[in-house]
Amino acid sequence: MPENIDTQEPTEVSEADTTDATTDTADTTPASSGGEAAKYRVERNQARAERDAAIAQVQALQRSIIDGLCENAAVQPRALWLTTELSDLVNDDGTVNTEAVSAALGRARDELGIPLPAKGTFVPNAGKMPTRPPATDRWSDAFSPQNRRR
Repeated sequence: MPENIDTQEPTEVSEADTTDATTDTADTTPASSGGEAAKYRVERNQARAERDAAIAQVQALQRSIIDGLCENAAVQPRALWLTTELSDLVNDDGTVNTEAVSAALGRARDELGIPLPAKGTFVPNAGKMPTRPPATDRWSDAFSPQNRRR
């Protein structure tokens, strides 16, 4: 064994030895700066995760509002998202810009060839005539007073 530690030449130390030495000093020193830094890093990472979750929730709410506007305009929401980004439809304060949504819906209709919905009430088969006249109702003929005594 060397007599004086200061005069000893430095030797190669493996990474495992250095980690053991740092963890030992961190455990024995109650107010070490490394422990506080680790604590602050953990808090920072948690705050970032919470921020990211809040941003995702706000964007989901914005998308749901815009999807509702799309359905009111008789356009599938996915048609709008093919032609437009969310950031183009939102104001700086985070509210949905309905004028920008209307303009984006117009662009989506033009680019994708989506027709405008017909005005008025939709009545299926309105104006169509049957190819042959309907058959007479024989039950009503059987019980009508005219046919009773013939």
